Amino acid sequence: MKTIPVVLLIHSFALVAHARFVQTMSYQKRFDQADLVVIAQPLSTKDTSECTVLANIAPAVDVVGLETEFRVQTLLKGSQSITNFVLHHYRQRDPSLLYRSGPWLVSFDPAKKEAYLLFLTKEPDGRFAPINGQADPGYCGVLPADQIDLAAIARPLSERRYVDTKTWSELYHGKADCSPPQYLAGYETEFVVKSVLKGENGTKRFVFRYYERPPPDNWDTSRPCSFSLDFQPKPEDLYLLLLKKEKENCFTPMRRTGVYGEELGRDGFPVIRLDKESQKADTKQ
Repeated sequence: MKTIPVVLLIHSFALVAHARFVQTMSYQKRFDQADLVVIAQPLSTKDTSECTVLANIAPAVDVVGLETEFRVQTLLKGSQSITNFVLHHYRQRDPSLLYRSGPWLVSFDPAKKEAYLLFLTKEPDGRFAPINGQADPGYCGVLPADQIDLAAIARPLSERRYVDTKTWSELYHGKADCSPPQYLAGYETEFVVKSVLKGENGTKRFVFRYYERPPPDNWDTSRPCSFSLDFQPKPEDLYLLLLKKEKENCFTPMRRTGVYGEELGRDGFPVIRLDKESQKADTKQ
């Protein structure tokens, strides 16, 4: 998948766009609002006759409609009857134009046989669209799935246990932090697996290891905070976790590719608390 993130102005070939708000959503919110959540592989992609402009971007970004057909590898939420689906998205009509605050679009090369994690809403015509809209699907609607070694529905067996404290650069870059250092606290929680959706089917238990950073100073402490995880070992509490293997039976959160190996951004951890209906999720492979 190719993404077109915010880029700098380059000579006279770029258009100047005003600073704009880019919608971010926690993994929990994406999952709750999505009609379909899958790990899937693109089979084909083609242009449509649709020509339009993206909403909420100035100056206007002219785009052409795309349809990409996907095959479902793992169903995380949605109808089990869905084996293939069509993603409706866009490309720039003139790819030579660069934008200072431009869109974060996505494109696919089916020949590479890469898999993606998609949070989607259903359109009236039966196609699906990114959960966060068409302007920035590459930010939190369509993500590479190469970092997901285990997708599991599991229950915490214990409250979290403090492990250590590391600086940001020490953890993600293996070198000393800049001044002042940014400290992250490490924790572990043991989980028992109810269902493996992706990964080794024999996995019965695992340790989830993660690092937290403090929320912003102006954070409203009365609001739920995706910057922090504090599991309670209750039999009725089940979570969907998207994890990367660190060592045998020890996993860390799936990380966003290309963001300095960062596992925690404004969208929080890839950990989703399931309601009763969502707990019925099953494997589609």
